[in-house]
Amino acid sequence: REAIIVSEHFSTSFVSELLDEYFNDLLESIVSPLPLLSVVNAEFEAFPTEVLTAIPPDELAREYSTETEPETPLSIPSLDAERLLVTRGNLRPFVTVSILKLRYYLSNTSLLEVLARFLDTSLIALKQKVAGKEPAVWLSVTKTIIDKRKEIDAMRNVSIDVNFYHAAWLLRRLLESQIKEAEQKRKDSENRQLDLEAISMAVKESPEGWMEQDQLSRTLETLQDKYGDSFDSFREEFYERYVHSHGKNSLPKVVLLENRYIHRDRVFPLLHAYFREQEEQLKLTFLNRMETQLRTGNVGGDTSFVDLDSFEAAILQEIRRQNAFLAALIEKPAVLAEGMILHAKQNKLVKDVAELKQRLSVYFNPESMKPLPLYEWFNLRLIDIFEIAFERLPILRRIWIRLTGKYESFRSRYVSQSAIRRQEHPAAGTGASRPDPRHDLPEPGSARGRRPQSASAQGVSRNSRRSSGGGDRGESRRSSAQSTAKKPVLSAEAEARKRAYTKKQVDSAWQEFGTSIKKDD
Repeated sequence: REAIIVSEHFSTSFVSELLDEYFNDLLESIVSPLPLLSVVNAEFEAFPTEVLTAIPPDELAREYSTETEPETPLSIPSLDAERLLVTRGNLRPFVTVSILKLRYYLSNTSLLEVLARFLDTSLIALKQKVAGKEPAVWLSVTKTIIDKRKEIDAMRNVSIDVNFYHAAWLLRRLLESQIKEAEQKRKDSENRQLDLEAISMAVKESPEGWMEQDQLSRTLETLQDKYGDSFDSFREEFYERYVHSHGKNSLPKVVLLENRYIHRDRVFPLLHAYFREQEEQLKLTFLNRMETQLRTGNVGGDTSFVDLDSFEAAILQEIRRQNAFLAALIEKPAVLAEGMILHAKQNKLVKDVAELKQRLSVYFNPESMKPLPLYEWFNLRLIDIFEIAFERLPILRRIWIRLTGKYESFRSRYVSQSAIRRQEHPAAGTGASRPDPRHDLPEPGSARGRRPQSASAQGVSRNSRRSSGGGDRGESRRSSAQSTAKKPVLSAEAEARKRAYTKKQVDSAWQEFGTSIKKDD
């Protein structure tokens, strides 16, 4: 109305502009006819229907929400083999105009009264409902209009324009299409959730207990054909929802450690399996190392037993050498603590916070959540290692060590370190009353399970229990007074293990744990 538009006769742009003109007529006057194909054909001979994009009724919801190519002319099948014509950009306001048109016709009291009777409601109630935009109301109204068309047309006191039925048909089909689309989206979302959970369960049920990065990628890619162009978003959703942590005091379902993915339910069982194997290996390793030092006078300059910090560093270094995965787990104390809590809760091993603190006390100071030294974790006591190693020496070597006074010197040093440890970690001296959560699991049946102890290793275990009063678990990090050697600098990873939560964080966490223990997963 403000310009002359020049275009090729019956081109796509011509048809698009023409349909805009028909829509503008509707905006100017509600009584203007809907842009039906029959209306357009009456004004234009040989109207080019081939430039129209046909939209099936069940795809109306998708077109309604599509904002691309707004000038595309659409053809929507309607009643009596008719077609409604509108550009994609005008589809949304066209539906609004259809509602206004229906309200215009329903302003006829006689028509509204008949419709109220069909709907088994009052005239006033129906009038109030059609004044709103409740989808359920309009779906019920438009279905009744279409289903009762013959009865309505038979009314002698009401003259009904065909546009009334086309407007009702369009709105009904749109609402039905939206309901169908919503139901499909719900099913797709459920299937997507099932697929995401299946990937998580595949990690959990992996024979090794974990998945390498490339193995997880291949598992995800088995669903690439199913999700097609949306596969990248599916993969990103898995990592976002299952791998990334989203809250304190909780593990994601899949934990990433050392480029390996572990289901959170397997964190503590994996530690249990590896721990038992490593416990025996460490005992033998340090027993042999102590024996070598006593035999040779430590000509190699080994600092493993200089003091408790040296011993701690040596243990972590040896674990890294033998089992990098276990070392990675040990160096993530928060992951381990949360894995223990989850295991205890899922298996109903604790009833309150007090019992939970007891179980955590095997590995952590429950008041600070600071991990205990590794020699307490693995029940390695320098005095026991020394005494067993000494008994393994040839008789002449033992006599020489005693005559030179080195026996009492070594023994005094290691005994004093045990005393210091008991002062710094008094809970360690009551080990007989503390439950060890590692014993809550059955012996692993795989190759990673506990292997039979050698006689020397059994001796270390027995002596440890005897000298510690039935449960002394490890020694303090503090150096003994007798130690004059310079302490080795711990690695960044070992220092990270020393970090503790603040008292406020710990108090808050215990409060949350106390609540969550009584809840079902």
